[in-house]
Amino acid sequence: MGAEITTDESGKRVVDSEGTDVGIVMDVEDGTAYVEPNQDLGGELKTRLGWGSDTASTYPLRNDAIGEITDDEIHLRGEY
Repeated sequence: MGAEITTDESGKRVVDSEGTDVGIVMDVEDGTAYVEPNQDLGGELKTRLGWGSDTASTYPLRNDAIGEITDDEIHLRGEY
């Protein structure tokens, strides 16, 4: 069960369960948020999110990784 992503999420910060900045939602297409990762984001988290190590500017955020959506941020579930 994932959260419903709408165009309202565009521009929101994505943070992990500890509040670490993961990236910014740059676009939303067909209910999927596309995130520009923080340049300091570690490879382990990128791997868990299914994001490659290539130089793509944005990556799709899996809806099942989302724990909560607030007015300002998208919070990842604890296991991410």
